[in-house]
Amino acid sequence: MRPTLSVVNLEARPVQRVWGGTRLAKHLGLEAQEPIGELWLAYDQNRIRSGLLAGRTLAEALPELGPGFIGRAAYSRYGLELPLLVKLLDTAEWLSVQVHPDDAYAHTVEAATGFHGKTEAWYILEGEGEIVYGLRAPMERESLAQAAQGGALWGWLQREWVVPGQVIPVPAGTIHALGPGLLLYEVQQRSDLTYRLYDYGRPRELHLQKGLDVARLEPTPLPRPTPLPAHHKEILLAGEAFVLERYQLCGRLTLQAPADSFLLLTLVAGGGEWLEGPLWWGDTLLIGAGEGLELTGQAQLLGAFVPSPDSLQWYPQAVRMPW
Repeated sequence: MRPTLSVVNLEARPVQRVWGGTRLAKHLGLEAQEPIGELWLAYDQNRIRSGLLAGRTLAEALPELGPGFIGRAAYSRYGLELPLLVKLLDTAEWLSVQVHPDDAYAHTVEAATGFHGKTEAWYILEGEGEIVYGLRAPMERESLAQAAQGGALWGWLQREWVVPGQVIPVPAGTIHALGPGLLLYEVQQRSDLTYRLYDYGRPRELHLQKGLDVARLEPTPLPRPTPLPAHHKEILLAGEAFVLERYQLCGRLTLQAPADSFLLLTLVAGGGEWLEGPLWWGDTLLIGAGEGLELTGQAQLLGAFVPSPDSLQWYPQAVRMPW
């Protein structure tokens, strides 16, 4: 018999990174010997914290939970896997300048990896700082290759200032990098395909051939989506890979996952409580398709899900993923 679960409570996994800061450890009350750069909140190797499936990874549990839990929109495209990865990042240094392929490139050139493409989005939680977002001026492929090989790419990159509450869409093909001083939420397609173009003289491998294959070589102005109020939530961003929403919990709130997709719900400010107990900063729940959840407390939460192709037409251009 399949477990009759509607909500799965996920155990976060801290990941040490050389560029990481101290804020994730402070939020979590950890005594970290090395800087923690990432906190993986939802991934197929995250373990389930409580309930009938406690101790299992999502990869082990999803076949038992079944297609109905994942939802038609996600299951028809990805089967019984979690197609999104959600994490928090704390940056104390510049991250490498990189680019990701789209689904078409991933499914052909990188077919052996089994990965999809990688579109992502950032939501700034704390700190102000710079990011790299695309190029300052159009470049030919050969010129970009020469600049990257000669260590001169930095001068061609467009840098933008970002602030808390800002959502930044990063479609596949966008040259990008995170700067120091930022604490942010990231949702992305579950893919490990990253092509590094520039790394500040560090001795790590660059991936110029594939990076140049997929990078947008014309300037890409930083999109500034306008949040769309909708009942008890705001729609921040909508694209084929995912929809990102923001919720304000002021006393009591009932949330429901879309009828055709799971919902990944993360608490990013304040505190709350649900049926199984308290929810703290960074706690993430996986809610089955069409299932509801009642919360109490004072908090801000972010939610991500996979939309059906038909539903995208109802999202206004102000919140649509660019290109």
